Amino acid sequence: MSGHRDFDAAAPLAGRRVLVARARSQASALSARIRDLGGEAVEAPVLRIEHGDRGALRAALHDLAAGAFRVVCLTSPNGVDAVADAIEEDDLDARVFAGVPVVACVGTGTAARLWERLRVRPDLVPEHATTASLGEAVPPGSGRVLLPRADIASEVLHRMLVDKGYEPVEVTAYRTTRPDALPAAVLDDLATGRIDLLAFASASTVRNFVTLVGERPWQGRVVSIGPVTSRTCRELDVPVALEADPHDLDGLVAALVAAAADR
Repeated sequence: MSGHRDFDAAAPLAGRRVLVARARSQASALSARIRDLGGEAVEAPVLRIEHGDRGALRAALHDLAAGAFRVVCLTSPNGVDAVADAIEEDDLDARVFAGVPVVACVGTGTAARLWERLRVRPDLVPEHATTASLGEAVPPGSGRVLLPRADIASEVLHRMLVDKGYEPVEVTAYRTTRPDALPAAVLDDLATGRIDLLAFASASTVRNFVTLVGERPWQGRVVSIGPVTSRTCRELDVPVALEADPHDLDGLVAALVAAAADR
C-alpha cells in the first residue's frame, strides 16, 4: 500500500492511483474526473457492453410511439444509449416519448444521458439512484411499462411494478459479458500495492473483478457507488471503505476524494 501523502485541496487525488473498474466505453467520464482532481486513472475493463435484442427493442419503440405504454423506466445510461441507437437506426426521433405519461430514470446520470442523447427530460427521478427507489417512486396505476434493460437486470423493479398494478414488458436492450482477463500490468499493480483506490460502479463490476482476479493477491481501498454494489461486495468478502451518497458519478467521485483524504 502507498504511504502517507499530504492532502492537497486543489488536487485532492494528487498522487493517488485509482482503479476504474468499468466497461471500456464507460470508463472515460470517471477517468477524466479523476485526472481533473490530480489522480491517475488505471482503467481495468471488467465488462463488455454488447447489443441486446435489437429487433425486439425497435418493435417496442414503435409500440411506444403508438401509445402502447403508460410508463417507461430507464435504469442505466447504457439502456438510454441502446434506446437512442435504436431510434436512430429506425429513423425515429424523441417524439416516441411524446405520448407517454411517465418517463422515469433511475438517477441523475441516466437522466443526463437521456437529455444528452435525445433531449428528453424525465418526469420522475427518485432521490436515491437504485432500482428499488425507482419502483417506489412510480405511482400505482395500470397498463404496460417498458423496461429496456440489461440481460442481467434483477427482478426487483419488475415485481414492484406488478404489485402496483402494471404489466411490465422487459426488453433486453443490451448484454454484458466478461472479458477473458485483466491486463497483466493491472494485476501486478494490484498485487504490489500500486493501486490506492478501487472504484466500483455496479454489482456486476464487483462480481467480474473478483472472478478475473481469482486467487491473486490485491490491495487498495474500495469505494462503492451505492447499496446494491456494497451488498455484492460484502457477499464476496470485498471490504468497502466508503459508499457514495448520492449514488451517482458525482457521489462516487466525492467518496474517492474522502477516501483519499482519510489515509
